Amino acid sequence: MSRAVPKRRASSQERIDRILEATTTLLDQGGLSELSIYAIAEQADIPPSSVYHFFPQISDVLAALAERLFAELEAVLQQPPASSPVSWMALVGDIEQRFQHYYRTHPAARALLLGGHDLAAIRQADQQHDHLLAQRFQRSLAEHFVLPPLPQDVDVFALAMQAADKLLAVGYQQSGELSEPICREATRLMTAYLGVYLPPVLPPVEGG
Repeated sequence: MSRAVPKRRASSQERIDRILEATTTLLDQGGLSELSIYAIAEQADIPPSSVYHFFPQISDVLAALAERLFAELEAVLQQPPASSPVSWMALVGDIEQRFQHYYRTHPAARALLLGGHDLAAIRQADQQHDHLLAQRFQRSLAEHFVLPPLPQDVDVFALAMQAADKLLAVGYQQSGELSEPICREATRLMTAYLGVYLPPVLPPVEGG
């Protein structure tokens, strides 16, 4: 008689993935208001103790999920423009529209990163990634245009992104959606602030 093959236990990473996927599903369906360790455990079809083992508090789950979402935003930022930008302002507008499209098509990111702006766990994760995203943002512009000397005591690209995100967050928290007017104003805000440091016309990079 053949012996039954024992069922393989899910690895720690597999369980973490299930927890984060379940959290994403719950955020897609109902936002932050109904989120709890027990709801996540039920959605992931695992005991609550398994969730607590990896994430003692709901804020820990949210911080881990935010890390994944920021990685996706980095990927969005690194996408090349559809065509050669005619100006740095056009490129900034293209990048900001890509971010806005990501938020519009990812309810969990919208709920967590925009709706959860006041949560300490999200604020901390956000701050940790601001400078990295800003460096990539600046590099994207520098691939196409010769940038002038910029201030060393402040990160103007990080501040521009933070200001635009804050405006999107305010609009989302007030209306539950990202309206065309609020997206338009976020792009204008980012472009106007960077325009304090970038002249209207920048020389193109040779071969860029």
